[in-house]
Amino acid sequence: MLDTGDGDALASWRTPTEAKRSICARCGSPLFFRAPRWDGEVHVAVAALDDDPGKLPGARVYADRPPAWLPVPEDGLPRRGGEDGVSPL
Repeated sequence: MLDTGDGDALASWRTPTEAKRSICARCGSPLFFRAPRWDGEVHVAVAALDDDPGKLPGARVYADRPPAWLPVPEDGLPRRGGEDGVSPL
């Protein structure tokens, strides 16, 4: 567990695919994801943000299998999917 210094705590672990997942150690909310597949990127759970991050998404990943309760919006962003979730559709 990593203490950020302001009283918040972040728990992180590596997955079998060498991705690193981080959650709030207090409530368990997912926060960050890093993977060798996307070197140099940190994926942030949008629901964890209080304000507009000031950067728009570049694509909709796993767009071919969204949950029934959250359809993929028709917003003009490139849609990705397939077996790996990120191949062009």
